[in-house]
Amino acid sequence: MSSEIVVVPHTHWDREWYEPHDVFRLRLVHMLDRLLVLLEEEPAYRFTLDGQAAAIEDYLEMRPENRDRVVALVEEGRLSLGPFLILLDEFACDGETIVRNLELGRAASARLGGVMPVGYLPDMFGHAAQMPQILRGFGIRHGALWRGAPAAVREHAFAWTAPNGDAVRCEYLFDGYGNGLDMFALAGQLADLAPDYAARTASWYGDDPVLAMLGTDHSAPPEDLAEVVAAYDALGGAPRMSIATLDEHLARYGTDDAALERLPSVRGELRSHARGNLLPGVFSIRTNLKAEMGRTERALAAAERLDLVFGSRDHRRFFDTAWYRLVESTAHDSVTGCGVDATAEQVGTRIHTAGHIARGVIDSVMRDLARGVTPAQHLVFNPAGAARRTQVEVTLHDAEARELSAGVQLLDPLPTVLGDERLRTADLPKILRRIHGRELFGQQINGYAWGASSLRFRVAESPEGVWDLAAFTAELEERVAADPEGEAVWHVETIADPRRRALLAADVPGLGLAAVSETAAPAPTDPVRVTARSLANAALTATVADDGTVRIEAADGTVLDGALTIVDDGDRGDSYNYGPVADEGGVSSSVTTPRSVEIVVQEEGPLRGRLLIRRAYDVPEGLDESRRRSSATVPLVVETTVELREGEPFLRVGVDHVNTASDHRLRVLVPVGGVDLDASRSAGQYGITVRGREAEGGWGEYPLPTYPAYRFAAAGRAAVLVRKLTEYELVSAPGGDDALALTLSRSVGMMSVNLHPLRDEPAGSEIPVPGAQYLGVAVHTDLAILPSSDDAAIVRASDLFRHDPIVVRGTGERDLPLPAPAVAGVLDGDVVLESARRVDDQAELRFVNYLDEERVLGFAAPGAWTRTDLDGRPEGAADPGSLSVPGGQVVTIRRRLDT
Repeated sequence: MSSEIVVVPHTHWDREWYEPHDVFRLRLVHMLDRLLVLLEEEPAYRFTLDGQAAAIEDYLEMRPENRDRVVALVEEGRLSLGPFLILLDEFACDGETIVRNLELGRAASARLGGVMPVGYLPDMFGHAAQMPQILRGFGIRHGALWRGAPAAVREHAFAWTAPNGDAVRCEYLFDGYGNGLDMFALAGQLADLAPDYAARTASWYGDDPVLAMLGTDHSAPPEDLAEVVAAYDALGGAPRMSIATLDEHLARYGTDDAALERLPSVRGELRSHARGNLLPGVFSIRTNLKAEMGRTERALAAAERLDLVFGSRDHRRFFDTAWYRLVESTAHDSVTGCGVDATAEQVGTRIHTAGHIARGVIDSVMRDLARGVTPAQHLVFNPAGAARRTQVEVTLHDAEARELSAGVQLLDPLPTVLGDERLRTADLPKILRRIHGRELFGQQINGYAWGASSLRFRVAESPEGVWDLAAFTAELEERVAADPEGEAVWHVETIADPRRRALLAADVPGLGLAAVSETAAPAPTDPVRVTARSLANAALTATVADDGTVRIEAADGTVLDGALTIVDDGDRGDSYNYGPVADEGGVSSSVTTPRSVEIVVQEEGPLRGRLLIRRAYDVPEGLDESRRRSSATVPLVVETTVELREGEPFLRVGVDHVNTASDHRLRVLVPVGGVDLDASRSAGQYGITVRGREAEGGWGEYPLPTYPAYRFAAAGRAAVLVRKLTEYELVSAPGGDDALALTLSRSVGMMSVNLHPLRDEPAGSEIPVPGAQYLGVAVHTDLAILPSSDDAAIVRASDLFRHDPIVVRGTGERDLPLPAPAVAGVLDGDVVLESARRVDDQAELRFVNYLDEERVLGFAAPGAWTRTDLDGRPEGAADPGSLSVPGGQVVTIRRRLDT
């Protein structure tokens, strides 16, 4: 039995949850006001501030006068901060966002005196496989966590190993992050309770000191803790007791290879239910928050890449602000959606703010570039690392009267009459207030004509000739003066040149720019063929059946039949866990047969074909008083767009529905071309994870095998590419192949329920969250179906699916040579680009090999490149064109930008 107990005073501060952020912050400020006094008055006291720097930044925003006091305590080693900015949910954001979290958190902590070198992950709902590599990339060799460790872990520490082989020493908080509370719960009983706790945990600790985490949600340990511990120690009994910060305690353990080899090893993600609830329903609740997170991550990635390669202005502070807003939204009670409605609204606003900044940077850089070509051309930027044939939507004027290249596909015409009204002479000056420069109705004024009682503006997307606002104003004033009574009626029209939307094909290098026009767009080499029920190119044929499902036939012989079946289940759970509804006495729990099906051809190729499938269902409106599905139904319309593009090997799918029912889960099935498969796999957070059909249980939570996917989910001969955190499950489809079931939306009305069919204990308070029912809310889901079992092909396809090209029409007076990129290179192979940005005077690029096997990076780029860790520390010169990248490895390279 251990002869020592180390007490670590701390708080677990959910920044927002069952109260919004600013309500909790007020309580935080009051708590830290008292804590600072306590630490200053009691030298033996220590405090660990929850591993997230946002807590101290929130405090100092309200108490800036206390900054020096905080710095003094941190520098003395008595207050531990960081290393994260926020205690994230590791599956609710992508890998690059986790890196930025540590960058922001470590920088904020360093500004205040020092960074806790421990990957403290106390309450996350499971842990991503690549977290050990990410921690090691910042020089962090210790981790500490509670949820997710498998039942095979039977000691207080293990070596947690990432897919690439990097490992950290992980302190397992097997009894939770408040395991020391019971020893101090009864006044005067510590002399009896401490030895008892040491004895009860002896099998975990052996002779090592017992770690007693003293703290819990939104609270601080007792102010007399140091006095109580000193009095206990004065008795001279065993075990001895001391107070430390978490990093002080863990510093006694070695983290070199030899020390790690002596520990039990756990490889990959930690998603076992053996000793703690994982609460996997957070992956499917409030799915629009997840969609906005994914959109903003992609927008920020594109903005940084564009700014690095072609930007000429300083946007660093904008990016800092955007990443801060995004990262603080990744907290495990924030983007997860398991808080109250007010919290979800605030999180959504922050994510939107980050997205607006990204769009602002993109607009600014593209606007600058547009000045280098005339309006006859469009500039296309490819944010993906690999070169691609793509299509961009543009507006063409007088398309029918012009000779278009074969690389143009005309879409629907746009309205030409933008304004049509009658105005009295006295009201004619209103027209001047509508004109901004030469913009009117979002178009540019290219001419106008006065009649005896009429005025007609001619407008277009691009300006032509000179617009003289002063001359027009003088003419208008003359007509007003000529009608002193002001009662004559004028017919005022704004007529746009004939125009229509169109697709242009473009060949664009990775991280590169191309100029394309409707007269020179490259002709399709693999045109899309469209019939009333089918889409086809060289790679696959998709045919819509009478029931609205789709049969996909690939060129290699793979057949996926019955794709896009809709399944509707009742849900009597809460925001943390799906809760199945018993069928007895109620209607069927699954609705798979639509009441009506309509199929409409929207686009006929050759660059892009689209079919709209509109299916109407009657679904139970909710649950009755017995918590079974109601016999009353409501209509639910699901509109599914299936799209095939020239040269793409996957079928793009957009699913739209406005939710009309309560307490249910809506899923879509994608068959995988096999039966009784034993595993699935998904990608996200810099890695691919393989998962069985059953999850490990053991705690008071039924281990549903529903898992997170961030980039794709795959099984058998099919992969489903996704653009947001998506819950999926490998299921047995009736009468056919196994299928991946992907959740479109899940609707519940309680944050947590005390009586849950799949969970023994509540996950929080029973608080109504009517917003989580999503009644009347429109939900859009983007995905793509790729018939393939080759992970290399899936990784490449998912990267292209994530990154849409950016297009702008030229605004210059003449065509100039395209600007030389600040970073030029050709990426060829299976390793994908994750990030490209400016860091001070350097270009930084980050790549990931998602595969198990070693691959060559294959980024042929001029310049003297240096390989670094995630923190930017140099690791030696590197030739990115020939660099070998082990399976699962993250690689970061930098070079100085030319000045």
